[in-house]
Amino acid sequence: MNIRDKFSSRALAIYFLIGIGIIGIITFIYSNYLIQRIKKETETTSRIFAKYALDPSMDEEALLKLIFEEVIQKIDFPVIMTDAEGNPTSSKNVDAKDLRKSFEKMDRRQKPIPVIIHHGSDSTLVGYVHYGLSPFTTSLQILPFVETVFLIAFLFLGFWGYLIYRKGEEEKIWNSLARETAHQLATPLSSLIGWLEAAKGKMSQEIYTGIHEDTQRMKEVLEKFSRIGLPPRLVEKNPLDTIRESVEYVRKRAHKNIVFHEKYSPLPAVKFDDILLAWAVENLLKNGLDAIGSNKGKITVKTVAAGGAIIEISDTGKGIEKGKEIFKPGFTTKKYGWGLGLVLTKRIIEEYHGGKLVLKETGSRGTTFQIIIPKVEQ
Repeated sequence: MNIRDKFSSRALAIYFLIGIGIIGIITFIYSNYLIQRIKKETETTSRIFAKYALDPSMDEEALLKLIFEEVIQKIDFPVIMTDAEGNPTSSKNVDAKDLRKSFEKMDRRQKPIPVIIHHGSDSTLVGYVHYGLSPFTTSLQILPFVETVFLIAFLFLGFWGYLIYRKGEEEKIWNSLARETAHQLATPLSSLIGWLEAAKGKMSQEIYTGIHEDTQRMKEVLEKFSRIGLPPRLVEKNPLDTIRESVEYVRKRAHKNIVFHEKYSPLPAVKFDDILLAWAVENLLKNGLDAIGSNKGKITVKTVAAGGAIIEISDTGKGIEKGKEIFKPGFTTKKYGWGLGLVLTKRIIEEYHGGKLVLKETGSRGTTFQIIIPKVEQ
């Protein structure tokens, strides 16, 4: 199934509802967790302040004991305490092998906190607290980035899904229009074929043959349009006969100033749909004729066997202006063109046959397209 078929307005609505719900639940749970952590740390700080406020004259030993019991014992981040000379006295959540190296590394990121005891107008420095960041603080730092990335990814996927849904809807309209056109034209074409058979003996054989060939071709065109959007009927065989027939059909309808040059090399068997491949080749040939116009010119059709079947179609027309998005719907150099020929050709080759349609070169001397159909894997 094409990925476009998996997207619908209902699927997009469900995606956004579920996505918004998940984001809301995660944000609520994590925000509540952060609030509880902050509340816990606030309570610890308040207890220290309350005890110190009750006895502001506590001595050095009592203050250090208070800090050890209320802070050091309850922290989850690396911390090292040193005396006034910088000698480590205690540590928590730190590898004890080289405490001096550890607190020097901490000091490069966060300035150490001096522990000072005040005695009236005098004060005494009793040591320093060197600390690193706790997992909680680290999570607070990266949280905005994680939320931003998650939100951007969510919106990007939603927008991508919307674009696919919109493109799928546009294709459904084109597919329905093509099939409806084929359906509406089928009845008058059948009547035309009946009238042609009735008049068979009343016109020259040459005229009858020409009209009969065109009506048969019209039947094929209607079948092409009726099959747009449907799976191709791939058959594994050599595509040379299909290519030759397409070239011959266009050659008969080209004006006398056009010379067709055919260079056919043997091709391997590839999987292709007869009618669709013929349509793609004819589209490129007709584009070449339109580029040449009423002038003298040459159409060259060449086949190459290189990893599959390569069909190269060149013309000596006016070329395509650089920078033009030739494979976008609506692009055309013709006054009354719809701009769908190359779009359909590209889809036939790339989506239905797994190949590639390449604009090999273009310029004032002409244009060359390549149809590449991969070789069947054994």
